[in-house]
Amino acid sequence: MTRPTRAVINWSNLRHNYELARQAGAGRAYAVIKANGYGHGLVSCARALSSADGFAVACVDEAMTLREAGIQRKVVVLQGAYSAEEWTLASANNIQLVVHHADQLEQRAQAKLTEPVGVWLKINSGMNRVGFRPQQADEVIATLAADDKLDLRYVMTHFASADDENSPQFAEQLALMTSREWPVPLSLSNSAAVFTRKEINGELVAEGVRRPGICLYGSSPLNYRTAAELGLKTVMTLESQVISSHCVPAGENVGYGADWRAQRDTRVGVITVGYGDGYPRHAPAGTPVLVDGIECPLIGRVSMDMITVDLTDHPTASVGSHAELWGDNLSVDRIARLCGTIAYELFCQLTPRVKRVARELPSDTQNS
Repeated sequence: MTRPTRAVINWSNLRHNYELARQAGAGRAYAVIKANGYGHGLVSCARALSSADGFAVACVDEAMTLREAGIQRKVVVLQGAYSAEEWTLASANNIQLVVHHADQLEQRAQAKLTEPVGVWLKINSGMNRVGFRPQQADEVIATLAADDKLDLRYVMTHFASADDENSPQFAEQLALMTSREWPVPLSLSNSAAVFTRKEINGELVAEGVRRPGICLYGSSPLNYRTAAELGLKTVMTLESQVISSHCVPAGENVGYGADWRAQRDTRVGVITVGYGDGYPRHAPAGTPVLVDGIECPLIGRVSMDMITVDLTDHPTASVGSHAELWGDNLSVDRIARLCGTIAYELFCQLTPRVKRVARELPSDTQNS
């Protein structure tokens, strides 16, 4: 028997979530599948979304992984090239690059490009992470236009507070991006903006590109609306099994540090999952785990390979009982909040030890 800890992936639900994001407004939607498809599998996500308008990844390495797997859809690298060599790779493999810093243009000058590279110009509209200042835009656009091997496709920015419906920062960023004429369409909406900002999902960016990310994987990008309320469906279910159970008398401790003490005679269940699998080590006592569909609280510290739960009020649970850590019946967003983090991190930190098991094979028929 193999270790029962696994992540079950529902590709139909991934496609459903993508279509929900694509239908939210005009223009195209590039599926963000960086960081190994947010832990779901980079190539598998691309194959499951074989009819997507395009893909967005973080780095050229990820884009090349798609190309080497035979994925020929449009792909943009959100961090752009790190070197002249990566400019050359992008040229040879029809990979689009975001340009957000003058050094990248210097690296391009050192590269010999065989084919034109589609570029997206990133503007720092207030996030203050990467991007050219708005007052630099005209000069950079002129530089790009003068290069016959660069093809400016979009101007983009990234919102810092799109998940806050009343954010003055969002209004300021949007006004900055829409108060002038650009020579190409805009790419503005992340997952949060897709669901909250009708003003930038319609005619304002009718020829632009939205960039849905976390919503594709069934997590709500909004603090005040659940994934179900947005119509999103769960893509990943992290599951395991109870491998042992025993009784601990009242007054005894459970786990490392002896920081959980039984207040009553307690039946303890041991489940084979831990931080070695990516389950959060800082999950507090009381974090729910579904054991045969019934919530049982986590007790004691999370170990590398195991967690312990209180089965006292679940008398039918036994060795072999199914355990859901998050997924179809236990919201990943709920677990993330209890752990003081976000669903992005829970998905991305799952280790290779956790087998990804598909409920269906991802489509691989429309990659061109």
